[in-house]
Amino acid sequence: MATKPELGIKNPYALDDTQFAAAIDLLKQQKPSVTQRWVDYLKQMDDFRSGTSNVGTTWQIITNLLKAEKPPVAVDVIKPKEGATGWSDTWMINSKTKNLACAYAYIDYLTSPATNAKIAEWFGEAPGNSKSCALTVDPNHCTIFHADDDAFWKDVWYWQTPEAKCVDGRTDVQCKDFGEWIKAWTEVKG
Repeated sequence: MATKPELGIKNPYALDDTQFAAAIDLLKQQKPSVTQRWVDYLKQMDDFRSGTSNVGTTWQIITNLLKAEKPPVAVDVIKPKEGATGWSDTWMINSKTKNLACAYAYIDYLTSPATNAKIAEWFGEAPGNSKSCALTVDPNHCTIFHADDDAFWKDVWYWQTPEAKCVDGRTDVQCKDFGEWIKAWTEVKG
């Protein structure tokens, strides 16, 4: 999106044949410089401890755990100037749930300000409930994780499953669906 604007990528989860091929080619070019692609968080932690890896995508909690070790592993989280992909943790209720009231009560508990504050701090993420910010142990938690910084989130693309019907609104082309992504990822990873 940022380095090859001529490709016309408007959404990283809506890639047509040409855009997808360019992304895969880039991943293949990077392969000699990448010791591992994120598949196993324990291996990733070992690679950062040993110095085998010096750059990679990860979850904030992994960064927190590495920093908490004795001796701590020096790692930082950096959002690239081009933006980043992200996700929001979610809870779902199965349509066949026997006790719907209990399931909703549990969701209400998880999203309550006090519980959401604890979850956000443990996992190292912005809370989903804005009232949680006043309840975090670290008074700077929401500042650190940009919870109230709308500008920070403008170039974070939240996960959405790639579909053949382009999710960016284009109707003149077909995009690569999730199955194609998995097939390409398997090839890139080796």
